Amino acid sequence: MKGNPSDEDRFHLDQNNIEKIAEDKRENREERIEISPQTKEDQNADEIITKRNDRIEHLKKQIEEGTYKVQAMEVAEKMLKYFHKK
Repeated sequence: MKGNPSDEDRFHLDQNNIEKIAEDKRENREERIEISPQTKEDQNADEIITKRNDRIEHLKKQIEEGTYKVQAMEVAEKMLKYFHKK
């Protein structure tokens, strides 16, 4: 015949359940790795800065070597767009 669990037995059951829930949460947390939106933005910014710096270095090298050619039409078009906005 089964008796009613004592308060001490209930305490141990509750404690075991709490420990099991905490362990499950730790396991779930360890399986998921998330990158914060700010970190993603920082990574994108780093990539953009790196590409920009590479382009600047490439242009500097062309200017030093005398191989850089100004595209007059592109400059004129950008100037027109700039002054039409104002």
